Amino acid sequence: MVFSAAVAVVMVVIGATLYHLASSERELSAAVAAAPPQAGRKPVERTAALPPLTLPADDAPHGSAMEWWYYSGILGAEAGQRYAVHMVVFVANGLVKHTVMHAALTDLQTGKRYASQSRTGGTPARSVAYGFDFRQEGWQVTASPSFHVLQAGFDGASIAVDLGVSGPVVAHRAPGSETPGLLDFGQSGISYYYSRPRMPARGSIAIAGKSVPVSGELWFDHQWGEFDVLSLGWNWFALHLDDGSDLMVYELFDMEGRKVMTAGTLSNAQGSQPLEPGQVELVPGRTWTSPKTGIGYVVEWGIKLPSGFLNIKPFFADSEFDSGGTTANIYWEGPVKVGGSREGQGFLELSGYDRLGASQPKRR
Repeated sequence: MVFSAAVAVVMVVIGATLYHLASSERELSAAVAAAPPQAGRKPVERTAALPPLTLPADDAPHGSAMEWWYYSGILGAEAGQRYAVHMVVFVANGLVKHTVMHAALTDLQTGKRYASQSRTGGTPARSVAYGFDFRQEGWQVTASPSFHVLQAGFDGASIAVDLGVSGPVVAHRAPGSETPGLLDFGQSGISYYYSRPRMPARGSIAIAGKSVPVSGELWFDHQWGEFDVLSLGWNWFALHLDDGSDLMVYELFDMEGRKVMTAGTLSNAQGSQPLEPGQVELVPGRTWTSPKTGIGYVVEWGIKLPSGFLNIKPFFADSEFDSGGTTANIYWEGPVKVGGSREGQGFLELSGYDRLGASQPKRR
């Protein structure tokens, strides 16, 4: 009954979100169409009709149809132990507003994975100037202009991490776009999107009552806007490379499995550069089928770049996250190793495969 109620609420939110998205699309298209034509100039981008990305003000919640704050990465202990951390807050606004938290912790020594989720109506967040403070069932995701805090508990494990706000901010943009921090997905809507790829992190991981100090760098993503998360699926990579650069790549596909877009951003301490068409290609490799859900995922990939070829392999293939009780979807999210022309580590997310059934995204 709890599951059915959660799904019913999610469906109401999705319906309202789609209605809101359609209205916003009409208003935005009308605004762009009303812009006076200028001879010899490129067509006006739809993203240019929206307010520009402004930080740190845009760290805070926006009340858009969909918004999420996302952290992932691998933390290490002094004795050599390593742990993969994934924590995210989703806020969906429609006729019903709800807030969802997902968290997973993987012990990379044993392969033991701990995962949990929670959902509540409304937005249980305290007001923070240029930040946010979500607290739900003992969990916490807090941010201010100077620090972030993550806390989550599982059955037999917990995460407690403080993060510094330093390093570059990457405002992603689509190939050919002149608008930083905004991505146009066509009929699926428009999304603001920026990252802080290397937030210094320090805290503790506790497993079976034993706490271990850990440190490292976590990747932070913030995305929001009037976009439809049900019309597209994606393969998403957030990678720390050993030369100090960071690579974000995403491939979008429709619910027939047809590739829609492949793009990304290569960044370092000196700045960032969007990958242009033809500069990045994803090559699917080994698949893994979940024994619990029967969903098949491409868990090994090759990434073709102008600088070389990267091999992406998961630490553990079993990294499926079943969030049916909170967001009515199932996705794959886990730590990966990078080899090939460069080495490194990071996270891979595979979303939308549950809506394709057990088939894999097809390639044209």
